[in-house]
Amino acid sequence: MNRNFIRRNITSISILLFATIYGIIVLSKPGFMYNKDGSLRQFGIGYQKKTILPAWLIAIVIAIISYFGVLYYISLPKMLM
Repeated sequence: MNRNFIRRNITSISILLFATIYGIIVLSKPGFMYNKDGSLRQFGIGYQKKTILPAWLIAIVIAIISYFGVLYYISLPKMLM
């Protein structure tokens, strides 16, 4: 993609990247987030049916990484000069 287009649409590109990554995670249903019946695990520690990485925490982390990843991508040519 053209860096100028991305620079003008940072938020939109970040949201698209977040939705793609989060969609892949939801469709793959990893064992650390989902029970065997397909339901989300509860947040907590100490029991086998709980997780320390709930879906809401994963979503927040992916959103932050997506936004900073787009910012890094558009600022990379300036850093290499």
